[in-house]
Amino acid sequence: MFLGTDIGTFGTKTILVDASGKILAESFIETDVIIPKPGWAEQWPKVWLNAYIESVKEVLKKSKADPKDIGGISVSGLYTGSGIPVDKDFRPLRPAIIWMDRRAVQEAEWMKAEIGEEEIFKKTGNIIDPFFGITKILWIKRNEPKIWDKIHQLVTSYGFVTHYLTGVNCIDHSSAGVIGGIYDIHKRGWSDELMQELGVPREFFPERINWSKDIVGEVRAECTEKTGLAKGTPVVAGGIDAPMSSLSVTALNDGDLASMIGTSMCNGFIQDKPRLSRRLVNMPHVAYDEKKLYCFAGIITAGAVVRWFRDNIALQEKSVGERAGISAYALLDKMAEKIPPGADGVIFTPHMTVGERAPYWNPYLRSCIFGLTLYHTQAHLFRAFLEGVAFAIRDSIEVAREAGIPLKRAILVDGGAKSPLWRQIIADVTGVEFTYIKGAPGAPLGDALIAGVGTGHLKYETIFDWVKAAQKVKPIKENVERYNALYEVYVKVRESLQECYKLLAEKMKTQR
Repeated sequence: MFLGTDIGTFGTKTILVDASGKILAESFIETDVIIPKPGWAEQWPKVWLNAYIESVKEVLKKSKADPKDIGGISVSGLYTGSGIPVDKDFRPLRPAIIWMDRRAVQEAEWMKAEIGEEEIFKKTGNIIDPFFGITKILWIKRNEPKIWDKIHQLVTSYGFVTHYLTGVNCIDHSSAGVIGGIYDIHKRGWSDELMQELGVPREFFPERINWSKDIVGEVRAECTEKTGLAKGTPVVAGGIDAPMSSLSVTALNDGDLASMIGTSMCNGFIQDKPRLSRRLVNMPHVAYDEKKLYCFAGIITAGAVVRWFRDNIALQEKSVGERAGISAYALLDKMAEKIPPGADGVIFTPHMTVGERAPYWNPYLRSCIFGLTLYHTQAHLFRAFLEGVAFAIRDSIEVAREAGIPLKRAILVDGGAKSPLWRQIIADVTGVEFTYIKGAPGAPLGDALIAGVGTGHLKYETIFDWVKAAQKVKPIKENVERYNALYEVYVKVRESLQECYKLLAEKMKTQR
């Protein structure tokens, strides 16, 4: 048996699987994010650790498994941004500034002026943006000098849990790569030169960067009582949750795309050789890390926009659904099915935060409902919301094609893809045939696989035996033609409003 856990932004999930990939038990523990100011996002590591312990104990209880039969453990996690600053006793000095935090705008501008984006991209394969961990690290240096002086290490979310289990501090290549600015993606190692130029001590990070499957230690005796795990159980390094989720749905080969629609959306492309684009986030994959890349783009609000619609616009459908035991989303889908592709001229750009990461790299980008008239109904709006997210998937695909990344196989998973209507809209908007994998357990399955690979019981390719059930979603020709024309309008709407979004941000700043 193998134990996999993913520490997500809003919750921690653990599964226990046997060697055939059968899930024996699973558990999910909700967590929350601290939002001290608009555009900021932080999390304390104790929340992650407590959720990990609780979820593992629950899985062991549900499965009634003997912990001694667990052959390996792996933990993945959200991209931790700045990392957790800890002192020499591994006590957290402040919360981690996580991936969704956008505060480090000045630090990004300073990097561009002092070093230059071309130099950074040439070595790291990534551009300069507040999304990347290096800018968040520099924010701590410039704004919290007392904390900076006490930092011993900067630790990932899952690295913190792994340290608790094993007493070993480690980092893998996916986390190192997405820090941006200090990792040489071509040499697969730290760039001492860039660290020196940026004023980030080399000592803040482990000397060795691990492959995700590397065994980094064993469960310590002092952890067994709290977790229920057996002393001596091997623990591997793990990796970032996005590539781990992609691996869990068989995205392993060159040209594979895993499109995941959760609260946010991530479109991850697997590459066997570097076809690097400034409009993608580029890092080593968690499988065959020494040669494969995981390159992604997406939007921060995907499933979040339809949830917002349900909770703020579709109050009647939500109420009816709750009384009848029917999903409000299913009711909304039924309404939207009656609306023709293109929502009779309503176009929605699905950026319901301020600012977006790859492929847009725009700190001011917002959402917009365009083309609304008195003729349109709630059903038109809901269909436009679904189509807006599909247009954003196409944005990512177009960027990958521009970079020369082949698209050989496209996989669609996660919450939003449960909707047959949404799946068809995505296929039609992109013109791509998708393989839909129902009931995908996500990153924890990838973790379990990696634990098996690292301990020598499994191969990466075992995932093709574990995950087989799939449905093909083929684009409908006449819908593709209609959406091709509307995609041009969608892009024009977004691009035409760039100055307006920036002006709005400036005016809002003066009114605070």
